[in-house]
Amino acid sequence: MELKNISKSYKSRLILENISLSFNEKDIIVIVGQNGAGKSTLLSILAGFTKPDSGISNIDKSIISFIPQKDSLFEDLTVKDNLKFWSACGGAKKINTTKLKITQETKKPKNNEDKKSENFIELLGINEYEKKKVKDLSGGMKKRVAICSALAQNPKIIIMDEPFSGLDMFYKNELFKTIKMLNGLGKCIIYTSHNVDEIFALESKHYLLKDRKLFYMENKEQMLNHLQWG
Repeated sequence: MELKNISKSYKSRLILENISLSFNEKDIIVIVGQNGAGKSTLLSILAGFTKPDSGISNIDKSIISFIPQKDSLFEDLTVKDNLKFWSACGGAKKINTTKLKITQETKKPKNNEDKKSENFIELLGINEYEKKKVKDLSGGMKKRVAICSALAQNPKIIIMDEPFSGLDMFYKNELFKTIKMLNGLGKCIIYTSHNVDEIFALESKHYLLKDRKLFYMENKEQMLNHLQWG
């Protein structure tokens, strides 16, 4: 799965220039950059919401779920109703809220690991909140619901724009655990950040988006040198 020589402009301003990125389902990728560097634009192209001006995307958009910085949840609906809605958007998948599992109508799990991976509602610990309205949840719990909503389509790639924004340290640590768990279940995770504690908390591949170009950072020291934003 890859992007090759992607460029994007808005009006006369060049945002991304000849960006290339390849990855597989075992990866956790962190894209680092200052505010306004073009991180959200790059994620939008990855997810298929924005068309680049030039370049090639060899990514099947049907296997991607995108979680924006501002969660796409209905504040006045319950957790259960939000999950039902986003599950319906997934087509062949549905959420069995009685058994608290996400199941597929058209395919049976191939093995026990597949069955385990479908039990996201329980794994994310939101089953006890299903009757609460989203507006009554903490920021960290809303993030879990947003992730579970994205998982309703059983994606292979989960893209998150600044997922730790607005979370306190407790919920940041919980989200780190969630990302690690999902990656262990075969999900590729791609997220953006500009904070040091969010960049190096997981074993991941690090890329720096700077001056419209994307650079692979081979080690922590190299990234830290660039994080001076010189």
